[in-house]
Amino acid sequence: MPIRDLAAHPAHYVTVADLAEYWAVSRQQIYKRIESGTLAAVRFGSRLYRVRTSAALEYERSATVMGAAHKDINSPARTSPTLRNRLPSKIGPQRLIGKSNA
Repeated sequence: MPIRDLAAHPAHYVTVADLAEYWAVSRQQIYKRIESGTLAAVRFGSRLYRVRTSAALEYERSATVMGAAHKDINSPARTSPTLRNRLPSKIGPQRLIGKSNA
């Protein structure tokens, strides 16, 4: 059963696939959270997991979602002032323009 609203979802457990679709991430990302211990799950077999709806809600509330403004590595929210001054302003081929290969 697809999840429309996790808080109002009637089932006590959700599948990894349903949760991944609801959060718009890959199933592998859900498995990584389970393996790291940040998302509690019940293992029923070698490849079968279920996540308690309450545990998914708790994870959802505690997780930090970064907006588009925070995706820039040089943004104040991502780096300390010391580190930010050491990072290159441009990454990739643009940095090589104007440098000699001596």
